[in-house]
Amino acid sequence: MSSLLSSVPSRSMVFLLMILTPLSATAHHGLGSYDQSNVLTLKGKVVGFELRDPHSLLFVEVANPDGSATVWAIEGGAARGIVETGLSREFLSGGPMVTVTALPSVDSRCEPLCRAAGQNFDFER
Repeated sequence: MSSLLSSVPSRSMVFLLMILTPLSATAHHGLGSYDQSNVLTLKGKVVGFELRDPHSLLFVEVANPDGSATVWAIEGGAARGIVETGLSREFLSGGPMVTVTALPSVDSRCEPLCRAAGQNFDFER
């Protein structure tokens, strides 16, 4: 995976993308399965993604204080909206670093993955 990261340009450009949890999604689906009183900031490497409708998933590997890592499945907006922001499959496949502001799932067991509803995404380029 390190060879994939080397393909990311050395110049760092951060994109603040507000592609998740649009008003229409919250009205339609609600956020009942997410802890709205607990906002997380997760920073890690993109290790996978599923661009799909109505909600895409971004899989981010986040380092834990004990040195282990946890993969978070972060729910986002529809595939078309994500692509329209300028993100491509090629870029996401490169394993970019991302900082995500998200609401964690009310189920804190993380089985099989930790889940969160993403709000803001900052991708490093």
